Amino acid sequence: MRILKFGGSSVGTPARISNVIDILAGYRDKKIKFDVVFSAFQGVTDKLIEVSQKAVVKTNSYKYELAHIRQIHFDAVAELLINKNDKDLLINKVTVLLSELEEILHGIYLVKELTPRTLDYVMSFGERLSCTIISDVMNCRGFETEFLDARLVVKTDNTFGSSKVNFKVTDKNIADYFKTHKKIQVITGFIGSNDKNVTTTLGRGGSDYSAAIFGAALDAEIIEIWTDVDGILTADPRRVINAFSLKAVTYEEAMELSHFGAKVIHPPTMKPALNKKIKIKIKNTFNPGHDGTLITDKDHFDHGFSVKGISSIDDVNLLRVSGSGMVGVIGTASRIFSALARNSVNVILITQASSEHSICLAVLPKDGLRAKAAIEEEFKWEIKDKVIDEVVIESNMSVIAVVGEDMRHTPGISGKVFQSLGKNGINISAIAQGSSELNISLVIQKDYLKKAMNVLHDSLFLSKEKTLNVFIIGAGHVGGSFLDLLSEGKIYMINNVHVKVRVAGIANIYKMIFDEKGINLKKWRSLLESSKTETDVQLFIDKVKQMNLPDSILVDCTAGMNVVKNYPAILSSSISIVTPNKIANSQKYPFYNSLRELAKEHNVQFRYRTNVGAALPIINTLRDLISSGDEIVKIEGVLSGTLSYIFNTLRDKDNFSEIVKEAKERGFTEPDPRDDLNGLDMARKLLILIRETGLPFELSDIKIEKLISPSAERASSVENFFEVLKKDDAKFVKMKEAAAKKGNSLCYIATFEKGKAIISVQEIGKEHPFSNLTLSDNIVAFTTKRYCNTPLTIKGPGAGGEITGSGILSDVLTISNYLS
Repeated sequence: MRILKFGGSSVGTPARISNVIDILAGYRDKKIKFDVVFSAFQGVTDKLIEVSQKAVVKTNSYKYELAHIRQIHFDAVAELLINKNDKDLLINKVTVLLSELEEILHGIYLVKELTPRTLDYVMSFGERLSCTIISDVMNCRGFETEFLDARLVVKTDNTFGSSKVNFKVTDKNIADYFKTHKKIQVITGFIGSNDKNVTTTLGRGGSDYSAAIFGAALDAEIIEIWTDVDGILTADPRRVINAFSLKAVTYEEAMELSHFGAKVIHPPTMKPALNKKIKIKIKNTFNPGHDGTLITDKDHFDHGFSVKGISSIDDVNLLRVSGSGMVGVIGTASRIFSALARNSVNVILITQASSEHSICLAVLPKDGLRAKAAIEEEFKWEIKDKVIDEVVIESNMSVIAVVGEDMRHTPGISGKVFQSLGKNGINISAIAQGSSELNISLVIQKDYLKKAMNVLHDSLFLSKEKTLNVFIIGAGHVGGSFLDLLSEGKIYMINNVHVKVRVAGIANIYKMIFDEKGINLKKWRSLLESSKTETDVQLFIDKVKQMNLPDSILVDCTAGMNVVKNYPAILSSSISIVTPNKIANSQKYPFYNSLRELAKEHNVQFRYRTNVGAALPIINTLRDLISSGDEIVKIEGVLSGTLSYIFNTLRDKDNFSEIVKEAKERGFTEPDPRDDLNGLDMARKLLILIRETGLPFELSDIKIEKLISPSAERASSVENFFEVLKKDDAKFVKMKEAAAKKGNSLCYIATFEKGKAIISVQEIGKEHPFSNLTLSDNIVAFTTKRYCNTPLTIKGPGAGGEITGSGILSDVLTISNYLS
């Protein structure tokens, strides 16, 4: 035999009630014996409390609220029954109950008094009405049911509002009643009565509790709690996108999760079932085919993870009691807790330093100031003598509980918890863990609660899966190519971990969009175009920080300083940066160095492989050489795809200005080609490579031979620049012819050797490795202590949106190795 319970959300509308009856018909058809407990219709209990409170202050509007309650139940009868006689009979029953309720409320209105006893009686009408209606409807649909008013059998004490059950009497009453009542019992949840038959209620989760009481008394095979979610979830789905339902948990795990805010089931519900080892099943009324979650004394399922759930208490105050006068003094803790108990303050969490110098306590915000005053009163003389400090109270805090019985058998769970939070810049203010290791509790700032829960969930439940939250600013040629790569929707395998890239924000020079669940990259261009939010760099960055998503990465595909100047604030907010923008790494050395220090301090990454050579492994190779102990003797390279293309094309063509225009049209140049032709872009790249060797070099230390005249450089616009540039064509023809007479060609080369850096046009022979460059290829040659006779050479395409986009993606995926 089974006891089933359906909550208020399951019977919130006539359509939902019909759905529940269909579910029960399935049990009947399978010859499964059951009895069923119902809550009041959704929202009715709250309305009954509200109408009582209005009546007690003599507000006539309580009558309108009562009329609304009446209408809810009459509408249900009208929609659930077709036969007029059936309707009339049920309407009469409902009318009798509502008339009784009206008399009680009128009495409250007259005497202006609402005692807990009276309120319990008023609230009982919710379940009495719902069960009366559902029982009759079930009978009309072919069931054989009886309405059971639980007050007849469930006996409690006189603690109105949250009564304690007399199980000895209650169990006997239920057993005796069911011996003589063989029909399906439709039982009112939430209510009982004392030994004088005065109505009482069972408190929070009372209908669940009722189901457990009946299930235990009848030695039920299983107790099923039907609600509006697919069982007990690994975390609150409103906060954690990837939360999923568990196959099974133990009673202890369920109680721990419930204590820390899980709303599916309440701890008292499980006590009668736990005592009798009766299994509890959490099922979803709106998805009845789902297996749900089984609560049992021992979990026999292989879940593949040791933690069962992450729960939270959203808002707490953290009190810190400290001082030298606490060290080694017997009874200090006892005095603290006695003072709090005298003032009816419930302590949620306790942690004490082994030095005994401080004790931290978490309490609800409503108790914070009262708790502080109580402790300071208890220790007023010690505070006066300055051996104990004034109590410090921190507000806007939250408690997160990581729960799982198997944690005690799995080394490293605590380490994984702390590491994943640390890598996302989340500071832990207090930690509590019992010797049973069933629960690790953490106190953090409330602003980081959602982020922390997602970080922990991904780390503990999805260790083979990882989601990176990416924000891209500068969705132009390069940025757009990067987004187009991501639009393929690939799941990348990095070190046996499936990595998904979720784009949560995009901005171009005109518009910006955000979606923390992920922007549809198949439509990113149209979504951006239709956005009504104009791009503002500071607002974009503020929004990225405000969203505070785990494993966040800002991809900066702009070319200027507007975003770069915010890099320190971005890194300090525990957000990694990936960028092809060379500006940051070519600023003054203190700024360059500070970015690395900030990234290290905040456990994030600053990645910029595309600063030099687009997707070519130039910076990575240089780092590997240095980290392996090699010594850099010389760096030589063509570090600009633009200038490589221009000089490679110049071998066959004479018109320098037309070659530059062609390079711009093919997307090989910066938006303003002068940024390439003045040698500054190449100088920045050389500077970055020099700094990677560990030298505090500055841009001003590099000697640059510019390729354009001062007049071309000063041109008023890009269009005007091309007109002026035509005057330089003859110069390049002359240089080219002079080189050709010697069997050489021209090449614009960056060189660093013996502490000196220069960028200049050089004549190279056919034997030179740079003479074989084609199109926009980049090439760099590292001469090192190990590669002294034959330099280590890296060559390949070094420009273009698609190639650079792939390099950005490589950096983004590399970061996944370092995050939670």
